[in-house]
Amino acid sequence: MLRIKLISIFLFGFVSLSQAQDYQEDITEFTLDNGLHIVVIENHRAPIVDFMVVYDVGAIDEDPGKSGLAHFVEHLMFKGTERYGPGEYDRIIKSLGGSNNAYTSQEYTAYDIRVYQEHLDIVMELEADRMKNATFETEISLREREVVIEERLQRYDSNPNRLLTEQLNASLFQNHPYRIPVIGWLHEIENLSIDDVKDFYHRHYHPSNATVVVGGDVNPEDVIQLADKHFGNLTNPAETQSQLQLIEPPQRSERRVKIADPRVTTPYIFRKYLIPSDYSVIEENLAAIAIMTDLLGGRDLTSALSEQLQLTNIATYTGAGYSGDTLRPVVVNIYVMPSEDYTLAEAEAKLDKVLTDFANSEIDDEDLQRIKLDVKYSTIYDRDDIDSTAFKYGTGVAGGLTVEQIRSWNDKLTEVKKEEIVAAAQFLLNKDLSVTGWLLPEEK
Repeated sequence: MLRIKLISIFLFGFVSLSQAQDYQEDITEFTLDNGLHIVVIENHRAPIVDFMVVYDVGAIDEDPGKSGLAHFVEHLMFKGTERYGPGEYDRIIKSLGGSNNAYTSQEYTAYDIRVYQEHLDIVMELEADRMKNATFETEISLREREVVIEERLQRYDSNPNRLLTEQLNASLFQNHPYRIPVIGWLHEIENLSIDDVKDFYHRHYHPSNATVVVGGDVNPEDVIQLADKHFGNLTNPAETQSQLQLIEPPQRSERRVKIADPRVTTPYIFRKYLIPSDYSVIEENLAAIAIMTDLLGGRDLTSALSEQLQLTNIATYTGAGYSGDTLRPVVVNIYVMPSEDYTLAEAEAKLDKVLTDFANSEIDDEDLQRIKLDVKYSTIYDRDDIDSTAFKYGTGVAGGLTVEQIRSWNDKLTEVKKEEIVAAAQFLLNKDLSVTGWLLPEEK
């Protein structure tokens, strides 16, 4: 499931747990005859709409040697169609008082617009046009490729933190495309062609490969009519392509990565564990991982890592979390930034001891209950955030999860038992599942 940020709540005690359960999103979903999946999330607090089109295509769908293509296509989707010239899309959205953004991930590509409710008709027309009629004019596209190359150089090659993450992923995954960065390798971005772009677009940008999410001050009946008006006549290619599903082979050895760079001022440790898929595919197990990582390092100074490393001045920062869901690889991430009095080797030894103690200790009832309260209250607070709610459902449904799975995720978290958390923590004792990275200043 999607990663849920768990935050400590000390106020608003007047809402009971039973009341929290009643605060569910008002969701309607339907599918057009051409396969376009539509999810409507009603929120009538303000006359605002968050409109998203999420395509079930990402970096993992790129052919070998074409890394960065999904991200490149995302850029070019703003460069004009047969009806609207370059820059017109952004200009129209801004003229409506709206804002827009786009995101490419390993699994999906999302286009997000936030406008007043009365402009939903125009927004749908714009997105339906882009789904079918993007032009990819050669000169403009090649210039945009240089923009992507510059983005790669500035945000990744010039950033030791991101270089470490890239190398960790390349070491952690042996078979899965997750080992390749979403933005792509520089030498492959430089060779992406207009033919590559057009082929990718025509294979993946079509109704049956997309989910439209409309969240905010709308009625489902109106959304259905508008969606059919603008998207209903769009067709799919004769042959459609399913998203690649690869399973990692067994992890048989611990791996280590060290990057020494003169630009590094604060060294730190970054460890990743790849959880076996036969375990993480079960929702109850994934929920246990979510609670486990929060207890370990997700709650400021009350987590195990903070109490044993930060409050003892061994580290200035610690953290833990996870990524992935029941359909995708699940990775547990752990960070430790040592204080000046400790080397990376000393801090890593302390980290290993914390992990061992954590995996072999009984879960504190008070800590567990606090997290479960946080989860219940977050269900209420999420109702006021149209953007994040639309994003949660859009990316989840496009990735193969059901609306009910997403809606009931918080319930799964509150049902986690102590013994399930302890079982999840045992994976942290198996370093064969891990890669450990050191980022440090360049050695003299």
